[in-house]
Amino acid sequence: PAHGLHPCPSVRSWPVAGSSEEPRADSMLSHQLRKRQLEAFRQGDVAKQQEEGEQPPPRKLARRVPLAVGRPASNALRVRESALFRPVRAIGSVVDELPLAPATLGEADFVVASVRRGFQVFECKHLRLAYIGPRLNEKIRAVMTVGEVVLTSLKTDIVAWHKLIELGRFRGHTGPANVLCTVGAGYLVSASGSEVLVWQLSDVGLEAKEPKKGQKKTTCVLSPLGKLSMDAEFGECTATCHPPTYLHKVLLASSTGQLALWNVRSQEKVHAFRSHLAGRKESCAITCISEVPNVLDLIAIGFADGRIVMLNAREDRVVMEFQQAQGRVTAMSFRTGAGAPAHLVTGAPNGSFVVWDLDKRRAHHVAEGAHHGPISTVHFLPDQPLLLTSGRDNAIRMWIFDTPDGLPRPIRHRCGCPGPARRMSFYGGSDDRELIVGGGTDGAGFVSRISFIQDHQNVDYSQAALKKMPSHLKSMQPAHNMARLPPLIDIAYCPVRHHDWPAVVSAHEGLDAAFVWSAENKALAPKAMRPEGDKDCAPVTAVAISSDGNYCVLGLANGSLHRFNLQSQLHRGPIPRAQIPRASDIEAGLVKADSSPPPKAHQGRVCGVEISVSGLVISLASHPRDCVLRTWKLMTHEPAFSVPLHTSGAGQPSGVLLRMHGALVAAPLDNGALLVVDLNGASVVRSFSCGVPATDVAFSSDGRWLAAALRDGGLRVFDLLAARCVDSFVFARPALSLCFSPSGAFLLTSHAKGNAIQVWANKFLFDPSLSAPLLRPEPKAPIKVDEPGADGEDDDAVPAEAEEGASDDEEEGKKPAPSTSTVPLEPSLLTLSDVPPAKWMATLHLDVVRERNKAAEPPKPLPNAPFFLPTALDGLTPRFAAPLGAEEGAGDNSAPAEGQSKHLRDETSVAKGFKFQNLIRKNKYDEALAFLRAQTPSGVHLAIEELGPMAGGTMDELKAGVELFEHHLRKAHLADEVQAYLSIFLQAHGEELMGDPETRVKCQDLGRALEGQWSALNRQCQKVRCFLGMLTHTQSQW
Repeated sequence: PAHGLHPCPSVRSWPVAGSSEEPRADSMLSHQLRKRQLEAFRQGDVAKQQEEGEQPPPRKLARRVPLAVGRPASNALRVRESALFRPVRAIGSVVDELPLAPATLGEADFVVASVRRGFQVFECKHLRLAYIGPRLNEKIRAVMTVGEVVLTSLKTDIVAWHKLIELGRFRGHTGPANVLCTVGAGYLVSASGSEVLVWQLSDVGLEAKEPKKGQKKTTCVLSPLGKLSMDAEFGECTATCHPPTYLHKVLLASSTGQLALWNVRSQEKVHAFRSHLAGRKESCAITCISEVPNVLDLIAIGFADGRIVMLNAREDRVVMEFQQAQGRVTAMSFRTGAGAPAHLVTGAPNGSFVVWDLDKRRAHHVAEGAHHGPISTVHFLPDQPLLLTSGRDNAIRMWIFDTPDGLPRPIRHRCGCPGPARRMSFYGGSDDRELIVGGGTDGAGFVSRISFIQDHQNVDYSQAALKKMPSHLKSMQPAHNMARLPPLIDIAYCPVRHHDWPAVVSAHEGLDAAFVWSAENKALAPKAMRPEGDKDCAPVTAVAISSDGNYCVLGLANGSLHRFNLQSQLHRGPIPRAQIPRASDIEAGLVKADSSPPPKAHQGRVCGVEISVSGLVISLASHPRDCVLRTWKLMTHEPAFSVPLHTSGAGQPSGVLLRMHGALVAAPLDNGALLVVDLNGASVVRSFSCGVPATDVAFSSDGRWLAAALRDGGLRVFDLLAARCVDSFVFARPALSLCFSPSGAFLLTSHAKGNAIQVWANKFLFDPSLSAPLLRPEPKAPIKVDEPGADGEDDDAVPAEAEEGASDDEEEGKKPAPSTSTVPLEPSLLTLSDVPPAKWMATLHLDVVRERNKAAEPPKPLPNAPFFLPTALDGLTPRFAAPLGAEEGAGDNSAPAEGQSKHLRDETSVAKGFKFQNLIRKNKYDEALAFLRAQTPSGVHLAIEELGPMAGGTMDELKAGVELFEHHLRKAHLADEVQAYLSIFLQAHGEELMGDPETRVKCQDLGRALEGQWSALNRQCQKVRCFLGMLTHTQSQW
């Protein structure tokens, strides 16, 4: 191999070791000279650092984490949040379309998987999560590992992470770097299109300069060492590889099929390969490249047309060549280990991988359908018969080659949503444990179970039962994909019958039957529900299941409704039923014996169906002439009542979808209106204007909030009780589906072109410093937030005011204090104080607190003073010596020290009075209350007990005390503290107040004021209780 040597340009083969060529000798001498100079320079730096008392930085990048701890938080971690919700994490996402980045630490193997705006690390022994990386505000374009450090390529920067800490970043690209490769432990090569840059990897995590005292550390930002100048014919760099023993060399492959060897240290081209292009008329892009383990100079190259070439890089000669019939070579990996067969595995765009036998030079096995969609990664674990594969179906699968014929079999996998979730809901509805999710991707549908707790519990429901379907159902399957159903449109379930029979029903695009799934077996049941007769058949557009799990109602595209028995899948007739002619009319010839077809429930496509607990079927159509919410009796199929959905706008709107919560039904229309119907009153009770149609709506578990996802990417949250919008934000990609968790703590959204389900936390449940949502003004403009995985153009667009506020908060080092007001919102309301209840309760029950804190044993006498304390003799009596300077100026006319007690300063005169007495006498009631609030519990009791004749005062002080509480009762503020102080005041001076006729009258007036204030508040509470009782009654049907 070429150890730092440059081949002669006129010779195609590599220089032979031991030749006596003059250029080779010169290069060897110059190489040795540069090596000695570099070693002397490094030794001088180390000696200088030792003289200055500095330690050289650790060579291992992961050990440089303490240097980065004091730096400010990374800009990549800044996320946006709305008025109500804060982004927390993404669930249902295992890996995106980027290849896995393997890493070996000791005897343990790990892989890093990119999840668009974050990454997560799996340990390969059990394929469990080791840790989850930080949530970023940009999409990851490439990922690789260097030991324990993870390199992520963002929009223009390459950021180095050690778990959640940013070590540094490489800045210099004009676009996103899609290809990363390390050359030894010192260099990093990155490519963005035709722009290839070289970086000093060993400098990451180091400080540019030591900050001055009082200044914060700055982020480590590295500039490129140089740029590799590519020819115009080279095209874009698509793959890189560092061949073993090739010092400072890297192979660069292009989109035009060219392959070149570069020296990253000198930034010069060493050699351009031509043998792999011999005999090819048209150039084909190189998609992947890999070194052959345990064989020097041998490189494997994969092309977009399926060609696989084994190239001897030393001789520029093709050793062997294969042709993959499945098309493009997406990834490749070699099996290693003692006694392991010479196998090469390559990935294909149809989800298959091919095992090649290099000894026999032919295909050994083709694993069909390993993934749904292109395979992005195939990787053999070092010296193990284990193969890891990942694809665009959001799954990582592990295969083992342990069969006698050397064929692989799956042993474990981790999967998420194969595509965007169109419908999702918490299964069971009692806790935040798991969701049932349905959607479609690449023309195929799926139903999955996504765990809200642990990602390794995610399951994709099997569709193997499609092979057992009746023949008329098989004919409905698309010819190109007989193994999977079409994308899902609607889904319904009933957890009550989870163990009795399959109780999950789904509707799919273009199919006139609804399919049944078993949540217990996590698979499709070999049964389907289809209306009898070809005339009644039409694509199923909506499904609903009764609360007892016995019946299912299907809504069809022709406007008809049909009821089925869910256990037996028997058809129970259309809704409404066909009218059977009477026998007398048939005999009279008025009607024919074969009655006319049953009337359809709606004129157009049924866009939503729901079944209430009371046995009402609620349906809505998407036809402009039938914009009416209709209800039917479930058992008799008779119409119950109808609610016209009229809006004030011009034109005739039509329905979009239907969602129900208890007796409340949300019906979005195509003109942007969102109507809420009360089934008990059979009327529209709320109407909101969204401007654009909604893609999905969801009620919170308590029925207070209604969230609507809009087609323009917006999401609005409405408070039904207040009839106003409380939050509005917009995504870079529209939300397809959303739902609230049963606890109300989280809002979940799924988005187009993404497999992840974003989790948003309710800030008002997790941050007690925030005020109530209704106390905030209605949002005037939506807040721009981006969900993880959104590739928005304005990822870094942060308002200037927000940046200034953030910088101010960083300088102060603390959060701004929340603004609170003690002024009542209404005259008939009370406002509590802003202190913890424990403070005024301790003041009120001071005796109980003292009894509880009483010492178990009497205090022990202090030990004798140690001998080394300074002492002096006062005559014959020894005493401790005063501190130095204490005796100076200690005359009779000196001012008393501030630390002396009031008795030593002669401030106990009753005539002069205490501070609280003086404030009471001067009728400064606000200052008096402020004085009490600033005291300790013992201080409050002492200040109140210092009033009146028993403490040396007069009855006027007690009269002023009663007027103090009358004053603050009229202001209706700080109600809890005022009541506690009043209770203490009455306990201390009750007998004195009752003994004086004038104060007795004042106490009666104070009692009437208290009773009137409580009566007004009680009246308001009773009204609220009755209103909530009505809503609770309606929700109890759910």
